[in-house]
Amino acid sequence: MQGSQHLHQSERSESDSPIPTSLPGATSSTSAISTISAEENTNTSSVPLDGGYMKYNNIGTASYVSSSHWAAVLDSISELKGNVEQHETHPYNPVSSSSPGLLYGCQQATKAEILSSIPPRRAADRLLSRYLTLDIPSGILHRGRFLTDYDNFWKNPSDTPIMWVCLLFTIMCLGELHQHSQTPTGNTPQIPTFDNSPTSSMNLFRERIVQCLMLGKYTKGGPYVIESLIQYYMIEHFLRRDAQFEIWILLGMLIPISLRMGLHRDPKHFTEIPAFAGEMRRRVWATIFQIDVGFSALAGLPRMIKSQQCDTEEPRNLLDSDFHENILELPKSRPESEVTPILFLLAKNRIISVGGLISDLAHDIRPYPYTELMRFEELLQNTRNSLPESLRWQPLSQSITESPQTIMQRVYLDMFFYKMQIILYKRYLSASMTQPQYTHAREVCFDSAVKILEYQHLLDEETQLDGRLSSIGWTYSLILNDDFMLAASVLCFYIKQYSGEYKDIIDEETFQKIKSLLRKSHDIWLPSSSLSNEAQKAVQSLAIILGIHHSGEDGEIANQLFGGPEDFFAQFNNPGSWPVYQGQKPVTTLSKLTFCSHV
Repeated sequence: MQGSQHLHQSERSESDSPIPTSLPGATSSTSAISTISAEENTNTSSVPLDGGYMKYNNIGTASYVSSSHWAAVLDSISELKGNVEQHETHPYNPVSSSSPGLLYGCQQATKAEILSSIPPRRAADRLLSRYLTLDIPSGILHRGRFLTDYDNFWKNPSDTPIMWVCLLFTIMCLGELHQHSQTPTGNTPQIPTFDNSPTSSMNLFRERIVQCLMLGKYTKGGPYVIESLIQYYMIEHFLRRDAQFEIWILLGMLIPISLRMGLHRDPKHFTEIPAFAGEMRRRVWATIFQIDVGFSALAGLPRMIKSQQCDTEEPRNLLDSDFHENILELPKSRPESEVTPILFLLAKNRIISVGGLISDLAHDIRPYPYTELMRFEELLQNTRNSLPESLRWQPLSQSITESPQTIMQRVYLDMFFYKMQIILYKRYLSASMTQPQYTHAREVCFDSAVKILEYQHLLDEETQLDGRLSSIGWTYSLILNDDFMLAASVLCFYIKQYSGEYKDIIDEETFQKIKSLLRKSHDIWLPSSSLSNEAQKAVQSLAIILGIHHSGEDGEIANQLFGGPEDFFAQFNNPGSWPVYQGQKPVTTLSKLTFCSHV
């Protein structure tokens, strides 16, 4: 039997409130979260029970996703059942068709064979230079230490530990990604397309990374293992136009090894860990924590790290030149008015810590009082307000002297805030139509969705070849696309309600603004729909909502999938529950792949 099955929910006691007493990340501990009792509120009903939905077919194959995932809206459409899967495999080749070698294996190689693939130093220097312009290194490398090791490598490559060589291959691979992301055509820079032949440098580097990991017995941990795994994870992620579940599986390899190495415990507990190594462990753990929250959301699944089991402190706001390998005691953290490469990592860690709590709440199968959501909103808002001034959003007209990297960091942090507000309140969207006490939830979701799509349109313009963000647009991929789709789904709900019996929820002017925003998003996703299954699905969905008629093959597919707008809207009778994956293959993101972030 094939169909959707509710998971059973258990009742929540009022003493199980997940609200923390203090903000994780803003104090000495980024992860140790205590709880306090929720206030008894007999006048407020609980959130509608919503434990997720499961696809289960007649041969026993099961696919689960949380209802907090954006795909819960589109994949609840009955017209997609039995039809979507035949279009899941796009007729066009993906950016990288090969699966991660670390999951499925690759040909083994000796250290000598691996070293023979290192390009000449001048070429390697160029790739390293490109890599160092990205946000990634701040949470992975100490530049001074790495550059010293890099010079030593060229003096005697054969004596270099194989896991350091692995790290070098990940750096060169990311440098290649950066190089190929720039287009001379005048079009928007896209996620790079690579030759899939065995001789291409990209695939050679990817293969060598896996061979190094296997040769170095990476499951035992050790120096450079976690750093290499993090960057390998990012490479496999960046190379795909659509998020794939197998990439999330890689996260399930990274986190257990990190726990086995004790990265979740603060180094202050262990006197044998030197000050330098301890601070680098804090940076690496902050990166892992952020990846877990961000990419678990892409997969529509609970995060893996349990915050109550971790106490690693946040890194200090230090320049790499402030401390070195032989330092006995770390200097005090620089004031956050001083911009350092690590400052963005700190800001992300704080707001993502709150986002992780909200994600936990969204995945919780137990009911909880509406008042808890209000307190989470306050915590989220306070965290946003406490971010360093240099990383708070400012209009582009007031950011003339800012670097593209700083602007993109501000966009990411602000969009994360709005996404978390939607995830926090979206269960109340349906109830807010008939129960005035939930009007605030509806307004928060609406305002946040509008802000997110406005960011999408801004990024589309500024990542064009002559835009201010053209040089780094490719590094902000599936994470932000997930946000765009979530926002579009919320505005689809408003169109449905306004077109029905609840015309008083918004005025005509606002209704037209929503349609205009969705139409522009449709046009942004349209070019990517020829290369991405998920972009194609989004374009077809918005076409039905907005009454756009596609010509040719696009129009025929849309008609097969949806039939008509009446059938589409008929599936939104209870948007508050947003059932998902009813007989379809999991879909996790949709792209205009110029916008991304490695979390």
